[in-house]
Amino acid sequence: MSLTIVGSVAFDTLYTHEGTKEKIMGGSAVYAAIAASHFTKPSIVGVVGDDYHAHKIELLQSRGIDTSDIRREKGKTFHWIGSYLEDINSALTVETEIGVLGEYNPKLSIENANRDTLFLANNDPDSQLAAIQQSNATRIAMDTMNLWLNIKKEAVKAVVCKSHILFINDAELRLLGEHYNLIQAAQSIMNWAPSLDILVLKRGEHGASLFTRGGEYLSVAAFPLSLVKDPTGAGDSFAGSFLGVMTNTPWTIENIKHALLIGAVTASFTVEEFGPDGLLATTPEKINRRCQELIKTFPL
Repeated sequence: MSLTIVGSVAFDTLYTHEGTKEKIMGGSAVYAAIAASHFTKPSIVGVVGDDYHAHKIELLQSRGIDTSDIRREKGKTFHWIGSYLEDINSALTVETEIGVLGEYNPKLSIENANRDTLFLANNDPDSQLAAIQQSNATRIAMDTMNLWLNIKKEAVKAVVCKSHILFINDAELRLLGEHYNLIQAAQSIMNWAPSLDILVLKRGEHGASLFTRGGEYLSVAAFPLSLVKDPTGAGDSFAGSFLGVMTNTPWTIENIKHALLIGAVTASFTVEEFGPDGLLATTPEKINRRCQELIKTFPL
């Protein structure tokens, strides 16, 4: 089993009460791939500028991540500048420098096109559709954000209709499902997206929930933390680790429940440090220990 991740490879500049970090490693595909690398050998499809240092690519490679489809173009790497000074749970975008991502369309190698699972990490839905058209994956997962739902909602819906798994947060679910009630919103999406089998609702400090087309409902609490330094990439880490687990196991409800728990716990390591440092420092053993601690407090 194998996993291809299509998304952004970026620089992040962050302002939080725990400090300021400038142009650190970021991007939806990077967080997802590092999280997944604890459980499988993922591949990234993305683009960087000529300002993206080779040692960052080498760091990804050292994790067993295939970077052969990360293209280097002349220009600046996508750079997001965000602030958590007003609300640690909600990023305020200060500035976005699109750089080479603006004209980018993903190009999947034969190997990446033939991997079993394709994850469309948060990105322009037109780019996500282009990746789907090149892929022979038997399972397609996707993520999105409010920005795309506000300016390209129909394109997002087109991606959802070709996907089997959707990762989404509360506000996005209400926008996409057009219901304030989250259960009704999830049911609405399932009604018009015939291939969608699983909807994973990411709820940050409140954990996560999962709906299946068959009517199953699962929920997991967030791991309690005394310090949150940087929530950036938590949702990407959740999705990457969830899919990393599921690429190596049958899609039974028990295995899905375990992957939901893994996703919540892996995200907890992400937010404890700036950028992907928390993800890079943890291990599958540490993740499993924290899973056991969470189960003792909040049984599934």
